[in-house]
Amino acid sequence: MAENRSSEEAFRALVDPSTGVLRPGALAAPDRSSAYAVFTQRPDAALDIEALKNQALRFFKTKIGLTIDKRYGAFIPDTDAARVVVASDDGTASGTRLVFGRPVHPSDLVAAEEAERTQNSNGMALLAQRCPMLWLVVQETNDDRVALTIAAIFASVFLGPVLSPKGDELFGVRTARMKLEGRSAPYR
Repeated sequence: MAENRSSEEAFRALVDPSTGVLRPGALAAPDRSSAYAVFTQRPDAALDIEALKNQALRFFKTKIGLTIDKRYGAFIPDTDAARVVVASDDGTASGTRLVFGRPVHPSDLVAAEEAERTQNSNGMALLAQRCPMLWLVVQETNDDRVALTIAAIFASVFLGPVLSPKGDELFGVRTARMKLEGRSAPYR
């Protein structure tokens, strides 16, 4: 608990207190290998928390929020970060994780294509190419249900695929939900 509190205090020092937006250059983007990378069709790094809350409750039976409110106003950033809090109705995914939004890099698209090729699937890498932004949802453990839940909710709102931290899977909301449910086969 003390670590979480100190993480929150450290994060608060990185954002503008009047807007909740990350100060320019205050925080380096997390490494993609430590986070779920959610491609987004939004042209900026603004978080529509109301859309996220509605989607989380309606489709994931989960409550979601931010530890610091965002007030973007006329300024819409191309980079931002937040600490997202989730609490699932069944108690399997509850906690706070750092998310970091930034423009997509060419290496992100290459990683998406490689994952799709490895999986022998197609379509998701093309979707990723249409996404100008990326949200990194930082994991705290290798099997982090909280981070996966946030990534699934973000993907369902931002209409983009999710690249696994290992870079070996590129998947959509349906697969994310199956992972959360412990299913490996599609719904029947």
